Amino acid sequence: MTSAAQDAWPDRADDEDDWPYGLDGYEDDGPDDDLPSTPGRPLGSAADVLDFLVPLIGPERDGAMALWCALVDEDDWTLPVVLPISDTPVRPDSALLDALLRQLRDVLHDVFDAPDGGLVLAVVRRAGGDRGDVEMAWAAALESAAARLDVRVRAIAAVGRDRARVLRW
Repeated sequence: MTSAAQDAWPDRADDEDDWPYGLDGYEDDGPDDDLPSTPGRPLGSAADVLDFLVPLIGPERDGAMALWCALVDEDDWTLPVVLPISDTPVRPDSALLDALLRQLRDVLHDVFDAPDGGLVLAVVRRAGGDRGDVEMAWAAALESAAARLDVRVRAIAAVGRDRARVLRW
């Protein structure tokens, strides 16, 4: 016995054309068939970077130090990957950064087939958000690691509880 609510939803028929709830704009050939097939939004300016990062980081701006990593394609459209790394040390560690950026580079190449894609990075800490010693040390270390590994850095930002600034665009 089926309920009226169950009867209202048609079973997905063998003929996909009979399915009334189309999947336009979605890929339906894999386990992530509910994800849009197009990138998120373009990052064409430093203001776009902050408009993207600040709401994304949200209340974590008031938390412990963290490094947030986002990916963009070759046209600087955001890709559906954001990696917040908590418990980040105040002083950057080059071995850690090399390992991290190597993994992110591999995701760009192997998962998104975007070898010309890049990274948007944010140094997040409660008292940060500007050109402080901590943020500038991290920006320099991130740029050095990216140069060693041939990874494009689209932007580096400093995000704090009360302010945010793009350090490198």
